[in-house]
Amino acid sequence: MQGSGQSDNSNAPNFSPKNFLVKHIKLLREGLGGNEIGKRAIELTQIVKKIEINESIYKNGITVDISVADSNKILDRLRINGTEKIALNIARNAEVKSEEFDLNLSIINIDSFSMPTPGIQTYVLRCVSDYIVENQSKVISEEFDDVSNKIKNIAISALNISEDDLEISPTSEQVKGIIPKMKPLSAINWLTRNITDSGTPYYFYQTSNGKVHLKSQIEMIGDEHSDKDYINSNHISMFTFTDKLQNTTAEFYEAEKFRIDKLNSKLNFSGFSNIANGVLGSKKYSVDIFEKSYLPAVTHNYSADNLKLLNPEKPFPNKYIEGKEFSGRNFYINLNSGAFDSGNNYHDIINSTIQQREQYLNGIDSHSQEIVIPGDFNIQVGKTIFLKILSNTFEDNDLGVNEDNSAEDRGASGAYMISSIVHTFTNQTFTTRVVCKKDSFIDNQDTPIEFFASDDDKRTKEGI
Repeated sequence: MQGSGQSDNSNAPNFSPKNFLVKHIKLLREGLGGNEIGKRAIELTQIVKKIEINESIYKNGITVDISVADSNKILDRLRINGTEKIALNIARNAEVKSEEFDLNLSIINIDSFSMPTPGIQTYVLRCVSDYIVENQSKVISEEFDDVSNKIKNIAISALNISEDDLEISPTSEQVKGIIPKMKPLSAINWLTRNITDSGTPYYFYQTSNGKVHLKSQIEMIGDEHSDKDYINSNHISMFTFTDKLQNTTAEFYEAEKFRIDKLNSKLNFSGFSNIANGVLGSKKYSVDIFEKSYLPAVTHNYSADNLKLLNPEKPFPNKYIEGKEFSGRNFYINLNSGAFDSGNNYHDIINSTIQQREQYLNGIDSHSQEIVIPGDFNIQVGKTIFLKILSNTFEDNDLGVNEDNSAEDRGASGAYMISSIVHTFTNQTFTTRVVCKKDSFIDNQDTPIEFFASDDDKRTKEGI
């Protein structure tokens, strides 16, 4: 697999965002040719047929699936056994470093073996970042008093992640405690689940550029990938007869970059789920085991005034929650006020924020979209994008003033937070599949179209 529509010449134009160049896919193994790992490598580029790079805010590291069609019996001749490493470099062209995936990976599994024809073996090399493998062989138990600093220390000392590859956001909460015996990544997840930033949860994850992040949801909401809209239109008016032809290649490239090639959505609209998950309201019960006393129960209800949302309006009508108390979820907290002479223990910090944290954590699932766009090296999970979804109708001047009269699907359009990405490289093309979510809408859900709003249930245009 060499790439599509691109040569080694760095001056060659990129005619499409779907173009890419494979610089190398190297198999590294201890003792290969009598050398230490990395001193000698087998180049796999010619036998690789497909590469998928997966990243998600819900996973601690990226995964890479490399599909191989092997006619040289590499598995047998080199005794490949799932302990090897892969050096992978894919770029837009030969020189531009800003659009490149340069990854050092460990093979953790060889899967999906078959022989479709005599002499051809196909299989998938499932790879992860080296620190995922490092995590499996270690157990730690340490004290802490600064959560973000402790997470950073674990990442560097226990997982051997380079400090240059870490982007750790500071936390305002101070808490004392001791990590029980855990694997390093389990300890990081244990620490992460109780800290908040203005009530929003933190996520520990890796992106396809190799960077490892600790980032809060409120930071993600404010971190825009681009200020341009992604549009589901196959008809792009690129230029008129007065435009100079020399600029059209760059303009077409930019327009194609923000075009949605495919859209698929589970929608996930569910007032029922929002009740069950505690988005609309919850109750918290706390007990102090040191004082042997129960604290008063705390009721938490949905209030948009206290939430940082992606879009201006709530994901449900006001009338749905007006005058109601939703306690669809209960939380139980064990406190120990005598754990330390001064400072909070592990459970104290979550006691005052757990209800709002879970509201944010589950509220972001109010609406989801899955889109496929031309390949983008720079798009990342944990960022915000803007979708402009065109409906199957167009503006009609004959419709009433209060009727839905827009070429845009206002319910599906808006700002979304990217939760997962799959970059797919084949012999023909480079595409990026994006799953994004939002917790709110552009338009007020209490303002329906005229058909629902009118007293006599008559529509404003005959035949509709």
